[in-house]
Amino acid sequence: MFNLYHIISVLMNNHKILAMDKTKCGIPIRNARYQERFPVGDTLNEKRSANELRRWWNVLFIDELHYFESGKISVCVLDSETWDEPRQISEHECFDEAVRAANFYLNHSDVWRRYDAPYQPIVKLGHLTEVEEYLDGSFKKPTEQELFEHLYYWLPKAENVAEQRCICDA
Repeated sequence: MFNLYHIISVLMNNHKILAMDKTKCGIPIRNARYQERFPVGDTLNEKRSANELRRWWNVLFIDELHYFESGKISVCVLDSETWDEPRQISEHECFDEAVRAANFYLNHSDVWRRYDAPYQPIVKLGHLTEVEEYLDGSFKKPTEQELFEHLYYWLPKAENVAEQRCICDA
């Protein structure tokens, strides 16, 4: 499972507090050695620490541990689509295929980000704006911003308030 780049990456990152294996393009790799540094399942997103959310929210990662369960490598992300664990975006037959897929997703998404990119509390809400429940008991449908503030109050604020936004489904 490990190649020379993984070993070099670990050696280069040992001086950092949060060392982990990464692909050549910087995508984190969840594996047996560093699995405790990744978001875990069975934890409500609103119960996660602000530090964990800032570190992992909308960050894609390769999950090599999934291989032991399914025989495939997964691309995963902690985002608003699941409420208690990182979700699996896709499964792949080999590591290189998973890396290509993750890069494709990153290059074609305005929501997902690389591990070293600045945190922004972004969620996709378009599919939720059609709900018939009204937040304050009035018969007015909530705006996307009102829905964001009501459902995702637990997300840490962006350092720059202008960066806090929601994304409509296309």
